Amino acid sequence: MAVTVFMRYPDLSLEQYGRIMAEMGLDANPPGGAILHIAAEGVDGIDVCEVWQTAGAAEGYIENRLRPVLEPHLHDPLAYRIEPLHNLFAPDIYAIERIGAVSLPAHLPGAAIAG
Repeated sequence: MAVTVFMRYPDLSLEQYGRIMAEMGLDANPPGGAILHIAAEGVDGIDVCEVWQTAGAAEGYIENRLRPVLEPHLHDPLAYRIEPLHNLFAPDIYAIERIGAVSLPAHLPGAAIAG
């Protein structure tokens, strides 16, 4: 069953997020089961929502790949919640292909979206 993952990275800057994403090399080695990753600048940090094929795939990625890279940059331990996906509405799903499906933030070299 598909799931959503919600995370908040308090006190993480956009620059730190960009460096972490580049360091993880997700474009060259994407995590199995990942469907969608969305990150936005929040009031005091980065808000992330992800869609995964299964809870096991999401948990495996978070614990084995994300946590070791991300936690040294956080003041508090990484917290997240996984919920069953109820609905995914994408009236223009092909827009992702047009703007570029890359893990890098728009302002970094190699990103397809102009910032």
